[in-house]
Amino acid sequence: MKGRLLSNEKLAKYTSWRVGGPADRLYIPFDKQDLCEFIATLPASEPVFWMGLGSNLLVRDGGIRGTVINTKGRLKAMEIAEDGSVYVEVGVPCAHVARFCAEQGLIGAEFLAGIPGTMGGALKMNAGAFGGETWGIVKQVETIALAGKISCRYPADFMVSYRSVKSIENEWFLSCRLELLEGDTVASQQKIKGFLEVRAKTQPTNQPSCGSVFKNPDGDYAARLIEAVGLKGFAIGGACVSTKHANFIVNTGNATATDIEELIYTVQHKVKEYQGVELLTEVCMVGERDTETKNRVSLQNPEKFGRVAVLMGGSAAERPVSLRSGTAVYDALIRKGVDAVAIDVTDSPIEALAGIKVDRVFNIIHGRGGEDGVLQGVLQVMGIPYTGSGVMASALTMDKLRTKLCWQGYGLTTPEWCLLQDENDIDGCIEKLGFPVIVKPAQEGSSIGMSKANSRDELQKALQVALAYRCDVYAESWVRGKEYTVAVLNDEALPVIRLESPNAFYDYEAKYNATTTQYHCPCGLDKDQELFIRNLAVTASKVVGAKGWARVDVFIDDSGQYQLIEINTVPGMTDHSLVPMAAKQAGIDFEELVWRVLETSLE
Repeated sequence: MKGRLLSNEKLAKYTSWRVGGPADRLYIPFDKQDLCEFIATLPASEPVFWMGLGSNLLVRDGGIRGTVINTKGRLKAMEIAEDGSVYVEVGVPCAHVARFCAEQGLIGAEFLAGIPGTMGGALKMNAGAFGGETWGIVKQVETIALAGKISCRYPADFMVSYRSVKSIENEWFLSCRLELLEGDTVASQQKIKGFLEVRAKTQPTNQPSCGSVFKNPDGDYAARLIEAVGLKGFAIGGACVSTKHANFIVNTGNATATDIEELIYTVQHKVKEYQGVELLTEVCMVGERDTETKNRVSLQNPEKFGRVAVLMGGSAAERPVSLRSGTAVYDALIRKGVDAVAIDVTDSPIEALAGIKVDRVFNIIHGRGGEDGVLQGVLQVMGIPYTGSGVMASALTMDKLRTKLCWQGYGLTTPEWCLLQDENDIDGCIEKLGFPVIVKPAQEGSSIGMSKANSRDELQKALQVALAYRCDVYAESWVRGKEYTVAVLNDEALPVIRLESPNAFYDYEAKYNATTTQYHCPCGLDKDQELFIRNLAVTASKVVGAKGWARVDVFIDDSGQYQLIEINTVPGMTDHSLVPMAAKQAGIDFEELVWRVLETSLE
């Protein structure tokens, strides 16, 4: 044999989606005669699968058992036959057939320019584009059986319908003859050019895909239905519904076949649920799932969450930030296909949820009323699962003073402090801490109500500012050094971020509005230092019982001492927020981060 026989060959490089596990054997024939001789050597029990350009094909991650025959770049003969028909072998790309026919002054095959596969695939599925279908121009086909026997067959020998051809078992196409009309070459070429321009404009031709995934229902379009349920741009892993054409699923760079298959099923389910239409696939899904995914319940199935209420707003000082975070989270969940509803909580969460049936809550209310255990207690009584930490940890970590006491009791270092109940405590504070100090309301976040004081007058003013928030107030020794923050997601620390602001400290303005704040990620620490600070953040969150996700703020002072400052159990999720920034550095995009946080409600 003149062809190439490869064992355990990965098929990802042979498919247009760039995914797929290995074939037991892959044969690349030299020509048609060589292929016939090879087929004749195969035992009758050998499974055989044929591939051309690998479009319209999803090979699962476990690969294909048996023998795969790849005709890409092979079986490429094409000529005008004696009877005037066009003889084409199955390895010829459809676009080449369209151009060849136009050059020969034959019309009727222009639509083939829009089919991203070979003639073999087009024959197998009655591929079509721009109103044309393959079997509408087929006069005759040549097939081969396992024993190497070649037969000549006609359209009447097959059951042909929209994107479907029922052929004779254990026979495969080798070539076809196309019957076309004589016409104008220039007009035909212009028609092809127009088709290609439309294709380039409306389809994601610059990304790995398989072509159209779903058949168009009678009187409608699959793309319209998919877009109508809000799935354009929806992704599972590295597979994404194209934002250019909703009937295309693209590999954004790291998709697996499992990602793509799960996304296909998700699209079908959502369209059926909200549009009442059952989408049928054009794509051919073959092979086996790998051992890791064979019995796996879909980890990226949005249905597992049920209906999700994104609670945002609240009545605390951080309300504006919460609304921004909540909007970003809600939009991300919708893009991921989650059945989410955005709820602005202006007073009681019980009233906000009244009359709304939800299965779980994504809590993104910052500060008191959302981060202090109150909301968590309400949801627990109502029997509604929620994201993040529970009642006790939320109540504890919202109180910066009691958090510091817990850390100190565990042997972790945190700056010295002094409780300020009123102006009578100022002199004692100065004697204990000196200057400068930073004054903080103990139950506020986002640096709200915080002020730096360098003198007694400034300390007195800072105290009045902080007391306005009606909670405990304390002064803390000013730490000279570099400021870092560490996001913790499911007990694992994300990359460390170093903060640098021209302001007196990393205050509300620096966090949410300033363009001069600098975020360094990588943070500039050496490997051992970064590992230490990440482990410190995980330990600090565990000491106070934080669950799911959190953000820990740490200083490294001028003496090299690590000083724990505070922890947030409902961190910000705005475009300036630190957790999304760290996640991005770790290769986790915003949608995936939101998804993982939502998964903490399943615990």
